[in-house]
Amino acid sequence: METRIRQKVKGTMKVIKANKFVSIIAVLGLVLSIQSCGEQPYYDQAHTFEDQSWDKGDTAIFEVNVDDSVKVHDFILSLRTTKEYLYSDLWIYILVTAPDGTTSKVAQKIPLANPDGSWIGKVSGTLVESRLRFDSKAFPIKGKYVFKLLNATQEESIPYVEDISLRIE
Repeated sequence: METRIRQKVKGTMKVIKANKFVSIIAVLGLVLSIQSCGEQPYYDQAHTFEDQSWDKGDTAIFEVNVDDSVKVHDFILSLRTTKEYLYSDLWIYILVTAPDGTTSKVAQKIPLANPDGSWIGKVSGTLVESRLRFDSKAFPIKGKYVFKLLNATQEESIPYVEDISLRIE
């Protein structure tokens, strides 16, 4: 029976086949474009602070296994605070220990609010997410790197801090 229908509407079947082909190409193109735009980060982990408070003794530790010492990566910190956070910025220490044991330490300021008090980051409900790209480079050697983020302020405890993330793209 299918053959008869095709014979009767031969011209129409060609149109239907062409439309299917165009649809398949369109869907394939859409999938490929979404896949390329949604490239996964090389590394993305968060450290959550108990009771929304970053105490002096609480170190956020991130271990990153590196198998490519050529590709340049962007290093991004993401800090989430509540709207009740008291300061316009936050100073942290970033300690990086390379696979060969060498350690580097840098102080980094994360700006959180403008001089008028408005938040710089993205506000969602009661949380404010502030992102900062703090470096862009290749890892010098392959192996395990350990990133330690420490509270560099004079305060023993910084309230209203939800979490801090290290993202490497």
